[in-house]
Amino acid sequence: MAEPAQVPIEPSAGPEMLTAILQTAVGAIITIDEHGIIQIANPACVRMFGYSLEELNGHNVSKLMPAPHGARHDAYVRRHVETGEKRIIGIGRELEGLRKDGSTFWMHLSVSAFTVEGRSYFAGTIIDLDERKRREALMASVFDHIPDGLLITDLDRRVLECNSAFSRIFGYMPTEIHGRSARVLFSEGSGFDRIATAEERLLESAVDSHAPFELELIRKSGEVFPSLTVVAAVRDPIGRAIAMVAIIRDVTHERAQAAALSKAQRLEAYGQLTGGIAHDFNNLLTIISGNQELLELRLKDERDRILLKRAQDAAEMGARLTARLSTFARRRKLEPVVVNLNDLVLGMAELLRRTLGEPIQMSSVLASSLWSTKADPSEIENAILNLAINARDAMPRGGKLIIETRNVSGADLSREVPSDLPAIDYVCVAVADTGSGMSKEVLAHAFEPFFTTKEPGRGTGLGLSTIYGFAKQSGGCATIYSEVGRGTVINIYLPRADRVPSASMPPSSAPETLSARGRTILVVEDNPEVREVTIARLNELGFAVTAAESGPAAVALLEAGTTFDLVFSDVVMAGGMSGFDVAKWIEENKPGLKVLLTSGFVTEFAKRGHLPEASLKVLQKPYGRSELAAALRDVLDG
Repeated sequence: MAEPAQVPIEPSAGPEMLTAILQTAVGAIITIDEHGIIQIANPACVRMFGYSLEELNGHNVSKLMPAPHGARHDAYVRRHVETGEKRIIGIGRELEGLRKDGSTFWMHLSVSAFTVEGRSYFAGTIIDLDERKRREALMASVFDHIPDGLLITDLDRRVLECNSAFSRIFGYMPTEIHGRSARVLFSEGSGFDRIATAEERLLESAVDSHAPFELELIRKSGEVFPSLTVVAAVRDPIGRAIAMVAIIRDVTHERAQAAALSKAQRLEAYGQLTGGIAHDFNNLLTIISGNQELLELRLKDERDRILLKRAQDAAEMGARLTARLSTFARRRKLEPVVVNLNDLVLGMAELLRRTLGEPIQMSSVLASSLWSTKADPSEIENAILNLAINARDAMPRGGKLIIETRNVSGADLSREVPSDLPAIDYVCVAVADTGSGMSKEVLAHAFEPFFTTKEPGRGTGLGLSTIYGFAKQSGGCATIYSEVGRGTVINIYLPRADRVPSASMPPSSAPETLSARGRTILVVEDNPEVREVTIARLNELGFAVTAAESGPAAVALLEAGTTFDLVFSDVVMAGGMSGFDVAKWIEENKPGLKVLLTSGFVTEFAKRGHLPEASLKVLQKPYGRSELAAALRDVLDG
């Protein structure tokens, strides 16, 4: 086939058309002679630089460029005229422009040379890049400040670009990762093939991104970490994929927080369960111990007394067990005072040495200027003693036990304890041993009630759970660090007190006697068996007793005008009124009437009551006859 004939195109643009193009062009057009003097400038040039035509025409073009660009431009023009060098001719360049108001901006300059009547001239086309440069700077700033890692690769998965967060997460500097395959970021069998398959599907479809992947990636150091990763395709204006971008979130911290939350929720559920069990069991023990005491008053045969004593001992063991359950559940009434942990540790030194025995070396590292804390000293001593016994059992062939005290400021707290603890100052007592340690599986359950690794009959599994509950109820927490074969460290954190311990009061020389003659008591108890044994106990002490099966029934008796010296009420009752509600009603309607409360667990209900817990005396169930008499004496005669 013959080629089509080449038809010359005749120029049809006359002076009028060229003038119209010059006047309407969006970009600035400027013409200079061989000396750099402006000959022609269009309206776009006027708008771009802020000069009028009169201020441009006949002036050197270097006024439109800041130093040193203006001087360089003049030198380029001179060399071109003298030598023919075309350094500024042809391909455009990005450089700074200077407006009349003194502000600078980025511009793109393309220059061509032409001759008219033997003289050299230069035509420049200028595009204002300032807006584009601002957008690029903004995008670069956003790219570099996004908290998630951003990774851009070509279609062969070679790294093109990454942001600062990527370098922080993976440990690679940009120069170390550019050009390398993204496969280096994936641990063995971690899902690289799944990502590759997803990317291929993105390339084959019009979809731009994929749902997040849960992947285990690998840092430069070799550490494997969990991530949530999203991959997306980068497309050109006509829809062709030109690159891939991955958004990578390191979820190590979130996973740890989720695990801690799950553990806390599990322990809280255990607390609710054990608290309920302890409450019901305390009622049963109150009935058992009360009837045992009443029976003891009637027994004459010594053999029967021995049998009864065994039953009483068993009831006391049950009471101690439920007390520990209540402590774990944070429902046991504590008696906090301001104490110095150094004093407590020093006071226990001899007891601990006898408990540990010869093969174990005990030492203490006690902080100077240790802050005070407000907590129940008996519970602190029990906790330290329990931990010492656990350490002894973990070191059957001997070892070392160290008790340390230290101050922990709120600023340093996050490095040591869970993030949900208030950022205030704490005092820490730590018990460390060189024993067998715990595995990760054991550590995960160590604070749970009834969990134990000891042989049957050698432990209840309530030691660590009780310590955990005591610390939480005191406003602090307990933590464990342990490794198999390297020992265990248990830390108890208690809030700092704002005052120093007061001098202890000397004990009274002899207990006061209880005067019950002519005194009447209203017993408020919804459990019939507990109510009956309580009435019998009070009668034995010499009181006249009236009973009410609920809070509303007690209020009805009081409103009817019946007078009493004291109201003895359970805290948790059916009928819509708790013991705190009854006490509140008495305070408002029968001021001066004494109130004594009793409960299997108190703390949770004290928070819900209308009266401060400190303003009421609460007798903890189960209680003995002497404890009941002492509590009644304190309230009636106090």
